[in-house]
Amino acid sequence: MSESGFSEESLRKIAEQKINYKYSVKIHCAAFGLVNTLLFFINLVTFPGYYWVLFPLLGWNIGIVLHIIAYILYARGVYPYAKRGVIYHVFSYLSVMVLLIAINMNIMENLTFSITAINWAYYPAIFWGFGLVIHIIMYQIYGRGGLSKDGVGISRRQKLIDKELQKMKRKTE
Repeated sequence: MSESGFSEESLRKIAEQKINYKYSVKIHCAAFGLVNTLLFFINLVTFPGYYWVLFPLLGWNIGIVLHIIAYILYARGVYPYAKRGVIYHVFSYLSVMVLLIAINMNIMENLTFSITAINWAYYPAIFWGFGLVIHIIMYQIYGRGGLSKDGVGISRRQKLIDKELQKMKRKTE
């Protein structure tokens, strides 16, 4: 056993998984860079002045960002699913909103009528933003926590469950 309480075999498996994730991220980022560079040059040759290449770039960016975040969370040892969920939610929101705003700006730029166009990208930004805020608040209330008596990280939710379990045990005695 090591000082961390993990066996040498367990630590080796964790290290192997980290390396696998790291190389997976590097391969995906290289593919992202190469394909989008190729698309950029195709865009310049076929439609100079209209940059359709932004749409696949920003769409693919969502996947790349989440892939990188997943690696960082694993590599740094962020294991509580509630915390991971909030982090994924924030980065998904930001990545998708950049894509939607780019699409909205492109549509408004190409409108030929004089009626004021609606910035429809604000609607998902606002409503999904409310959902994101609620998710963060719920995490702050139930997901965050401190240390148990044994020095192990424990969420408030888990503390409440343990407290309720103790009450139930007392009633059955």
